[in-house]
Order: sequence, then C-alpha cells, then structure tokens
Amino acid sequence: MLRTATRFNRVSRVASPALRRFNSSKVIEIENLKQFQSTIGNKDKLSVVDFYATWCGPCKAVAPIFDKLAQELPEVEFARVDVDKAEDVAHEYAILAMPTFLMFQNGEKIESIVGANLGKIFSSIQKHSGVDLSTKNLR
Repeated sequence: MLRTATRFNRVSRVASPALRRFNSSKVIEIENLKQFQSTIGNKDKLSVVDFYATWCGPCKAVAPIFDKLAQELPEVEFARVDVDKAEDVAHEYAILAMPTFLMFQNGEKIESIVGANLGKIFSSIQKHSGVDLSTKNLR
C-alpha cells in the first residue's frame, strides 16, 4: 500500500503543459503556433521570446539568465520555444540559428537578436520596455 501511495504522489507532482506557464521561472513554454499567437499577440507590454534547442550549448548557457530576467522583470513577458518541438513556430518566424531572441510589442515583431549576446538582449529589453536594468540583480 505504501508503494502505491508513493508512486501516486510522484505522478501528481508532474505539471501538465498547460500549467508550465505558471512555473517558478515565469517563462511561458510555447508548444505550437496557436498557443504562440494567443500568448504573444496584441499585448501592450514587451514580449521576449527565446527560440532554443535542447542540444544547443549557447542556449543552455543563456537559459538561467533568461529565467532570471523573467523573475526580475514582471513588466515584460518572457516565453521560450523549443524549435524541435514547435517546428511550426520556428518555421513561421524563419528561425535558422539558435538561440534567437525575438521582441514583440502589440503583436508586431520589433527586433531580432541572433546568438547568446547578453549585452544586446539587455539593451533591447531596456530600450523597448523602458525598464532600467542597472537597478536589477541579473547575475
């Protein structure tokens, strides 16, 4: 009986894909084009989307900093797209290299950054959101 209860508790802790958007990192996991369009579309606030691959070294290196940005900047929306799982989204936005960061405002793409260039990412977020990143603990 104890084994069954233990097994059940483990299973119950697994979050469904719909609940992943409420994880502790505050980064929304995008799984398809329809979800992308409903999540990113027509919002006044800046949305920053990280297109990544699980096998990509630079993607892995920048991921903790992207998560930290999401925690420190509630005025900006952060999302992540695994290009191997959400091929329709990667195709729609012609993603050819990872990581690629796209910035959206009011549903329109306003900037694209290819590569794990944190200086450009920080500068772009500050420029488009008006948030002073020098006052944030990002490292």
